[in-house]
Amino acid sequence: MVIRTALLIIFCLFLICPCLSFAARPLSTDDAGTVDRGEFEAEAGLEYVNQQDKELALGFVLKSGILDNLDLGVELPYKFIDFSTGSKTDGFDDISVTTKYNFFEEADVWPALSVSFSIKTDSGNDDKSLGTGEQEYAINTILSKTLDKISLHINIGYVIKDDLPQENLRDVLTYGFALEYPLNEKFNLVGEITGESERRNKFDDNPMSGLIGFNYSVTESIAYDLGVGFEVSEASPDFNITTGLTFSF
Repeated sequence: MVIRTALLIIFCLFLICPCLSFAARPLSTDDAGTVDRGEFEAEAGLEYVNQQDKELALGFVLKSGILDNLDLGVELPYKFIDFSTGSKTDGFDDISVTTKYNFFEEADVWPALSVSFSIKTDSGNDDKSLGTGEQEYAINTILSKTLDKISLHINIGYVIKDDLPQENLRDVLTYGFALEYPLNEKFNLVGEITGESERRNKFDDNPMSGLIGFNYSVTESIAYDLGVGFEVSEASPDFNITTGLTFSF
């Protein structure tokens, strides 16, 4: 029943926005590129997370180019959670709004540089474990560089968690390192290491995970992606699987 409902929501999102695209999938590490002015990009994805509580998450992102080097995006997440206690819940998680500014494009020596700023709202129902119940603010520095065929992306950011008393919800440093390697014009292999660090925690108390996967261009405007995530530190999920369809226009 959960899978059927999830697939139905994705199908409805495609009907609402029949032309969608987001180049970074299945990576969570961002790249320095921005959406062209006056154009739109979007993504719809499905992710299963295996940890103490099992989660099935639907993600929908819509982005628009505001200026030649500035875009604005909104993320609308929906989660189904099976708790280890045997209870279940589902609903919309916290909505996020992100803007990204590209300071300069890649040159012969220098990488492309962008900075993004995000606000995660308190729109979810934290009584049902859907969201934290407080706003969060994040700034992320993004570097992208192409070396021969390989594209490299490095993210370093900081998340301010507003008025959260829980011990595990302090401000954190975030990071990501990703690689993209094209096998041909349509098929790309991708991999990444991502995580966050709170200075008072030991290594295994800070989430750190990896992902390997691919994206495949079915047509010029339709692509399919699949990624498998794995645990690096003990605070991370045992594994996760993410997949999605992307469209461009």
